[in-house]
Amino acid sequence: MPHIIVEYAEQNIDDSQVEVLLKTIHNSISDSGLFKANQIRTRAYPFRLFTNAGGNDPYIHIQARIKSGRDDENKKRLGEVILSGLKDLGLDVSVITVEIIDMHRESYNKIS
Repeated sequence: MPHIIVEYAEQNIDDSQVEVLLKTIHNSISDSGLFKANQIRTRAYPFRLFTNAGGNDPYIHIQARIKSGRDDENKKRLGEVILSGLKDLGLDVSVITVEIIDMHRESYNKIS
């Protein structure tokens, strides 16, 4: 159950790269043992307009939304796992960032 949300500059990444990016993230998390493959949900949203520290260098920002209760070491490891798989993709961006976000466990609901 992490929800992985990737935001990226649409001008610098095409659909085939996004597909590889999402699969890489999914596989990296699954291979880490932090979450089972069937628990991981990934999606991507392009953005057209942006600034990066006042400039126009494209970037990727990744949110990993997880149920609350995991310790800081697990959260840090999740962020590192996500980034580790992306280094070799050769994406045309200036920086890739990851933010781990706790979702309130008691108020999270779903229909299966």
